[in-house]
Amino acid sequence: MDQDVRKEALRQYVHYFRVWFVLAGIALAVIVGSLVTYYIKTHRHAVRSNTRAIAERVFDQADVLTDEEEQKLRAYIAECEAQGEIDIIVVTTNEPMGLSDYQWETNMMNYADDFYDNYAFGWDQPYGDGALLLDNWYEDENGSQKGSWLSTSGKMEETIGSYEEGKVFDAMDPYIGSSPYMAYHAAVGKLAQYGKNGYEVSSSDLSCSVLCIGGILPFIIALIYALSHLKQTPAKDTTVPSTYVVQGRTTMHQKTDAFLRKNTITRHIDTSSGGGSRSGGHSGGGSYGNHTSSGGHSHGGGGRRR
Repeated sequence: MDQDVRKEALRQYVHYFRVWFVLAGIALAVIVGSLVTYYIKTHRHAVRSNTRAIAERVFDQADVLTDEEEQKLRAYIAECEAQGEIDIIVVTTNEPMGLSDYQWETNMMNYADDFYDNYAFGWDQPYGDGALLLDNWYEDENGSQKGSWLSTSGKMEETIGSYEEGKVFDAMDPYIGSSPYMAYHAAVGKLAQYGKNGYEVSSSDLSCSVLCIGGILPFIIALIYALSHLKQTPAKDTTVPSTYVVQGRTTMHQKTDAFLRKNTITRHIDTSSGGGSRSGGHSGGGSYGNHTSSGGHSHGGGGRRR
């Protein structure tokens, strides 16, 4: 008898908390799935599939880096390329690009795009995923033409917009006047981040968001469900078919309405609307967005003068 009672109690328990068990199962599946996906993504060995492009990544034509700095920058680029699965190229030059903003931007863009195309850079294929940083050091008696330009291709063309370009140049600004190596190092790291994660989202933030949504939210829903059901009690019937029937006739004992409960719900109706957008800008430069190079390949890009 006791065994039957325990079985019935267990059955009732499972039935009452069935929503909890379903949500817990969904949460567990989401957590395990996200962890497996993250582990595979972070531990798999990235293999570059483009064999046409040359191996060189640092072209210091302006001679602003020492030999030791060039070697260190090449090693860092190789590390960042594997993380972001993109080609990253740094080119310095000391050539006139034009005094006006329009001339400077057009010439810098064409120079960077053509450099990328001529060497068929791209992680996944020629003219594929990658970014080239062109830094110009030219100045004469007419003024400075110094500044940087990004040429992007493949997935980086879609990832890097005016906001992201600005973040790359912002990373360079504290160092470019005193240590070009540190400036390029900072830019390369930022490009690798965008190649790996896209935009400003880090992998840790993304994993945390997935875990929070998949793990915490179902339990919150389950808790609300349980508390709302625990507070419910069976209602008693205060009126039955014979309540107002006396000797076969319907009798109303009182002709006034009695309000047993009064619930007041207050809602605020907001008639205003608003929105927000992510924006970013450049000083003394511009973003040319998606365009086609002289070689017929698609690129993104933008720059900043200094």
